[in-house]
Amino acid sequence: MFSIKLKIILAYTLLFGVMLTGFAAIIYHSTKRASFLRLNTNLKSYSISLRNEIEDELNDHSSLNINKLTSIRAKGLIDKRFQLFDRSGKVIAKDSILCRSDTPNLKRVLHESFKYSRKKIGHHWYHILWSRFETGRDSVYVLETAASVKDVVDDLDRLFYLFLIIIPGCLIITDVAAFFISKAAFRPMTQMADAAKNISGENLDKRLDLPKANDEVRALGETLNEMIGRIDQAFKSQKRFIANASHEIKTPLTVIQAELEILEKKVKDLESKESIKNALAEIESLTKLTNSLLTIVKLDASKTKLHLSEVRIDELLADCVQIMSPAANARNIQINLSIEDATEIHGDKEKLKSVFLNLIENAIKYSFADSSISIRLKNGDSHNITIEVENEGTGISSADIPYIFNRFYRSNEIRAEIDGSGLGLAIAKEVVELHRGSISVESTPDEKTCFCVTLPKTFS
Repeated sequence: MFSIKLKIILAYTLLFGVMLTGFAAIIYHSTKRASFLRLNTNLKSYSISLRNEIEDELNDHSSLNINKLTSIRAKGLIDKRFQLFDRSGKVIAKDSILCRSDTPNLKRVLHESFKYSRKKIGHHWYHILWSRFETGRDSVYVLETAASVKDVVDDLDRLFYLFLIIIPGCLIITDVAAFFISKAAFRPMTQMADAAKNISGENLDKRLDLPKANDEVRALGETLNEMIGRIDQAFKSQKRFIANASHEIKTPLTVIQAELEILEKKVKDLESKESIKNALAEIESLTKLTNSLLTIVKLDASKTKLHLSEVRIDELLADCVQIMSPAANARNIQINLSIEDATEIHGDKEKLKSVFLNLIENAIKYSFADSSISIRLKNGDSHNITIEVENEGTGISSADIPYIFNRFYRSNEIRAEIDGSGLGLAIAKEVVELHRGSISVESTPDEKTCFCVTLPKTFS
């Protein structure tokens, strides 16, 4: 697809090229017509001079003085020549060059005073004029005069080649000028496009820089800024709603959970106990979702601050494994923790703990029963450490991998089978990035999935 800038350059070039070519064609044909008209005039003048001299010679003498006729000057003609014929076509004065060409039908020439033609004789073109005249003896003659058109052709060729140089040169200059003009014209739009690319949900307070000129580009920028402002207001309203709703829901959930836990201790009926247990499980899921929503709101509002301290990552991972062991044992899943070396980093212990608990919880959820989970702590280099959480399970399809760190994203294949909110990995990614680290995933469907977290040893 051609860009608008390129389309404008091509349009300018095509239009200017057509105009230049048309202008050059008009000049060329006008010059050609004027040159041959001038040649006709000069040839006619020469022919009349010859006729006058021939009439005088024939009236005074019975023969012609060829040398005298040859010496008659012809203005503006090169390689001038002539031949003289009588009424019957007999050659009275012969030219060594003109005699090589065929003699025209003299009967047609005798009916006209002047007749022009052009012939190639040998390797050269000649402009020829046939003229009829009568002498005082009532004799009719036909005079053939000719001149080379070499100078006219040379001038036209020079003009043609000059246009061949000038037109492409002008088009190149036009292209360059159109490029810089369009570049200058589109620069404000390009700058606004670059600025718009950097505006996301995290920095909707930014606006596009508007050009000083009060033109269509400025009007477009103002419209885009107004649109970004409306989106910003919509995002803020959404975040306020989520924060308020989460706070409002959190208190009743806590109360309901406490009441159900008291009721569970008092109820003796096994069926009732099972129902209360299921209700408590759902309340726990809702509580986790509420906490996740509050965390997201804080992250968006840039209110999340890291409480930095020295954190033993090996001990933190061991605590996480211990916390998640009951859930793993319930599905007969073995968790293997491999620590290359005791490692200490600078970070927020509680937030990092939430990241690894989430990754281990997901590994348990999506593992096959009677399988294993491997957690490996490696010293990547002198500046970073790497933590890998690998499980044997359903895996993640290649189509889902680009989106799994997006908020609320869940694969359609597992949405109905496994509970979840789609917020855990999004929060984990943002927490890791707050620590100036990175998180990635590799997966083979129906075989294994490995999440890799890279964290700097020092936070600076």
